[in-house]
Amino acid sequence: MSERILVIDDDENVCDLVRIALEAEGFSVDAALDGEEGMKKITESEYAVVLLDIMLPEKDGWEICREIRSSEVKNVPVIMLTARGEEVDRVLGLELGADDYITKPFSPREMVARVKALIRRTDDYNKIQDKLEYGNLVIDPYKYNARVGKRELDLTPKELDLLTLLATNAGKPFTREELLKKVWGFEVSAGSTRTIDEHVKRIRSKIYDHDQEHTYIHTVWGVGYKFEVK
Repeated sequence: MSERILVIDDDENVCDLVRIALEAEGFSVDAALDGEEGMKKITESEYAVVLLDIMLPEKDGWEICREIRSSEVKNVPVIMLTARGEEVDRVLGLELGADDYITKPFSPREMVARVKALIRRTDDYNKIQDKLEYGNLVIDPYKYNARVGKRELDLTPKELDLLTLLATNAGKPFTREELLKKVWGFEVSAGSTRTIDEHVKRIRSKIYDHDQEHTYIHTVWGVGYKFEVK
């Protein structure tokens, strides 16, 4: 069965462009023309990736991204679509938990490449077999999840990727710029490093809900972050 992609955009031409390009590559594509319809599809179906426009009727892309990343909604990978091309929009999308962004107008080839790259990063993660166990925390790449004891953590794909990178290199400090490059896979200016801070904050909070005994991600002042159990 082909992997399903959802595009949420109020421009029918964009939806048709995405559908034609992705179906030519063997994907199955659903479309929604407003935010309410898009959220309904997300909650009712399973998607490999969601392509999400920012400017939408009924409910905008920012609100949808927040809901997708909330504890009540599935953590499906998200690629934001922005016509503005302004860095502030890209940074906000990343801070809200988006996995990538594409600036309109975009080429079908670039869009397909971004979708495939995002799916491939998840698949590559799943090829890692060894569990990582630190304190009460267990990261299971095979099942693509992390848990504290028997309680699974509700992490977004990028939160899980970030936590795994740090845990795999326990004790090694990373700068925010390094983490952005390694986890997101593309260059982001130094001014957008707050994205890492927001993700670390959410990961810490989700772990703390189930484990007040240990601290796992530590701030290295003047550098960035490192993983160490204390």
